[in-house]
Amino acid sequence: MFGAKWVAGAVTGLVLSLGAVSANAYSIDFTDVNTGTTGSLFGGSVTWTMTASGILNNSQAFDGVSTSATSASGLAFDTDGYGVGRNDDEITTFPNGRMESITVTFSAPVLVNALYFLDLFKSADGSSLEEAYATFSPTGSTQITSAVDTFDRVSGGFASSAFAPILTKSIYITIRSSNDNVGFADGALAGIGLAPVPVPAAGLLLLGGLGGLAAFSRRRKAA
Repeated sequence: MFGAKWVAGAVTGLVLSLGAVSANAYSIDFTDVNTGTTGSLFGGSVTWTMTASGILNNSQAFDGVSTSATSASGLAFDTDGYGVGRNDDEITTFPNGRMESITVTFSAPVLVNALYFLDLFKSADGSSLEEAYATFSPTGSTQITSAVDTFDRVSGGFASSAFAPILTKSIYITIRSSNDNVGFADGALAGIGLAPVPVPAAGLLLLGGLGGLAAFSRRRKAA
C-alpha cells in the first residue's frame, strides 16, 4: 500500500503537471545527442536524473537502419542511447551473473507508458532472446521488452513496449535472459515514454488522492 507521503507526492506531481500538459505525450529521448543524464519535463515542474551501476556512456552513433517502428517512436536516433561502461554503450549481464543497470529517478511521480531499446537481438533460430527488464518503484511492477530483430550487423536491434500508464518515481532497468549467440546479453536504453494527463482524468486522480489522504488522517486520529 502507498504511504501518506507517497500519495501526497503523487498528488503534488499531478498538480504541477496540469499547467503544462498538452494533447501530446512527453518522452525522454536518450538517442538524441543533446540529451544528458539529467533533464526536466512538463515545463520544468518535474526533473529526472539518470544513474547507473558504472560509467554512463552514449558515445555510440546509431548504426542501424530506419524502419516503420523507429519512425513511429519519434526518437532522434543520433546515438544508440545509454549503456554502462567506459568503452561500452550497452547495459550488460555477464556470464558470471554480474548485472549492469541504469536507474532513472523523477522528482515527482509521473505516468510512464512506453520503453524503447536498441541493440536487443534474437538468435537466427529464435531460440535465444535478449530482454530488457524494467522495475517501477514504489509499485514493484515489472515490464519486459523482448528482442524482435535478428543480429545481422545491419539491424539496430530496436525494440519497444507500450503499456497502461504506471505511476512511478523511479525505474530500474537491466538486461536479462540469454544472449543472442553472438555476445553477452546486452542492450541500450533508447527512450522512455510518458503519458499526458488529460485535465478531467487528472482531476479525478487529484480528488482520489486527496480523499485517500483524508481517510488516512481519520484512521490515524481514530487510532
